Amino acid sequence: MSMIEYDSPASFRGQLQRGRGAAVHRASTVPGAADAVYECVITDTRWDRQFDQRDSYLAGLIARLDLPLAPIQQHLLTYDGEDAEPVELALQVLALLLMVGRLDAAAVLRGYAIDGPHWSMALEAIGDSGAMKLPAVWDGLADDIIANRDDAQLAQAIWCDTEPWTTFAQSQPRVRRIVDELKASRSPGPARRDTRPEIVAIDNEDLIGLVAAGGSGRRRALEELGRRGDRIVFDFAEDPGLRNAAGWLPGVQQALHHLGPDALPRARTWIGSGDDTLVAFGECVVAEVGDRGDAPVLLAALHRTVAAGEWCAAEVPARGLGRLGIREAASELVAAWEGTVHSLAREAFLDGLRGCAPHEAEAVVVEGLDDCEPMVQQRACEAAPDTAAVRSRLRELTADPLAPEVHEAANTKLQVLALSPGASHLRSTT
Repeated sequence: MSMIEYDSPASFRGQLQRGRGAAVHRASTVPGAADAVYECVITDTRWDRQFDQRDSYLAGLIARLDLPLAPIQQHLLTYDGEDAEPVELALQVLALLLMVGRLDAAAVLRGYAIDGPHWSMALEAIGDSGAMKLPAVWDGLADDIIANRDDAQLAQAIWCDTEPWTTFAQSQPRVRRIVDELKASRSPGPARRDTRPEIVAIDNEDLIGLVAAGGSGRRRALEELGRRGDRIVFDFAEDPGLRNAAGWLPGVQQALHHLGPDALPRARTWIGSGDDTLVAFGECVVAEVGDRGDAPVLLAALHRTVAAGEWCAAEVPARGLGRLGIREAASELVAAWEGTVHSLAREAFLDGLRGCAPHEAEAVVVEGLDDCEPMVQQRACEAAPDTAAVRSRLRELTADPLAPEVHEAANTKLQVLALSPGASHLRSTT
């Protein structure tokens, strides 16, 4: 996880680091906004680089503020470390800027793809973004790339079934030969197959044996036992000897989901057990199928996890409290929304707030339309209030080349609003 020192969530810089829509709304009026945007591109403030998104968010801000690209280009020219990660986001942002008409990004991106030390990452950004369609980037790129690399360098960079290598192979004999050699050298692994029919055919006693034996079959066996309603799942959950090095037992959570309300009595005892793993199992169960009597447990879990910055764990009580409509959770959920440095977690906090306090959620929903996470934007589209400003933003989102995942949700919401009784009497403010 990121070791970035994050600024206060109330500050523009802190909001920008977190990828929040609030920073987008403030960017045009805050002194020093440009420097803060460059910093986030160059240093990459994502808490979890595998899941949190920033490329389209930062590209949109650069385009909106009409910022020059010289600081990003300078970063690419001066960084010469072996680790490619420090240039990854900058290259992705440049590739997406091309999709919103910033053709000045073409020379920077293309130049790095030809001569940069992490040139293959630039090619990956080009292939992922759709920038291959643009002549300013694409014309002659394959010839320049191939001329500058020997076969060993190409073989190290080529991924057989990804762009732009798939297209390069059509016109570049060296690339075609290397791709063919790489495919031929792959050892064919076992054919993937659906193991569910096999699991269904196994009786409970043998499934129990698979769980006890461990190995790759344990998870599926546990899930199947839960699907069949076998309460031995509870005993397995309580057995520390079955847990992995992280203290977790994969498959139990899915099994408990299948057991549903039948798991509640045992789960409630786990919450007070002092065993962190059992507490987590128990909180998952009450969040999913508990009743309003479980609200104090979920409120305590939300407070504990938010205070500790355990953002993934905080998603569980957030969703549970929203499902139960616990009004008292609203202020904690707003604080979680504002403070989380794990941008993907905002989807859960938004869902929770919508369930707990729909009216208070409106301001968060409007902010969410400009969030860095497409799933948050989709949720915000679903719940967006009917105002002129919101309709304008929804229309933008239906065709935003930086938000293709949000087009359908925005268009659907506009259709719903068009059919609403008050469609001709929009509120003038958000």
